[in-house]
Amino acid sequence: MVPNSKPMLLNQGLRTSLSSDHDMESDWVAASQHGDNRAFNQLVLRWEKPIYNLALRMLHDPDEAEDTTQEVFLAAFRNIRRFRKDARFSTWLYRIAVNHCLSRLRRRPQGVHVSLDAERSGERVLNRLPSRESHEGEILSEERQSHVRLALQFLQPEHKAVVELKFFHDLTFEEIAAVVEAPVSTIKSRLYAGLEVMRYRLGAFASDI
Repeated sequence: MVPNSKPMLLNQGLRTSLSSDHDMESDWVAASQHGDNRAFNQLVLRWEKPIYNLALRMLHDPDEAEDTTQEVFLAAFRNIRRFRKDARFSTWLYRIAVNHCLSRLRRRPQGVHVSLDAERSGERVLNRLPSRESHEGEILSEERQSHVRLALQFLQPEHKAVVELKFFHDLTFEEIAAVVEAPVSTIKSRLYAGLEVMRYRLGAFASDI
């Protein structure tokens, strides 16, 4: 019986830690809504890296990703009082980030992603990013990760957003639906369409090796 007690304690500790993090974030949100700038700065420190990585993968341009990240947190700061506590703060923040990225992508000329100089610079930065915010770097080879990130650039903006949230941020279909404000059936359709394009592109990368 003793060997089985350790995993239970570890799992309980993990649950306690996750619950504690959520409670702390809720406190920061509540304080921010009452004008506490230091509390909002804690939210920025907590979410700045995930939001920047999301923007960088979607926009494939480090300068645009940095500008977008600043715009996202400025918008969040200005509208924090409108945030309803019956929703998750991460869902609300992801919605702002995705909308800003989609807006930038739609403003680009059709068929143009970024300038050649920006693409080379962006690729160098993307190659240093994990394929996701968790442990995929331990599973995929570095070359494979690079191909996955490059394949993302061939997706339509709406498909790219769904793939990003599903595989890089571990959101459920329901959570993604809340972020992009679309039915779950639409989210699944966009995901499968995006994966088909990525499968094709990854096959093309493999044939070039």
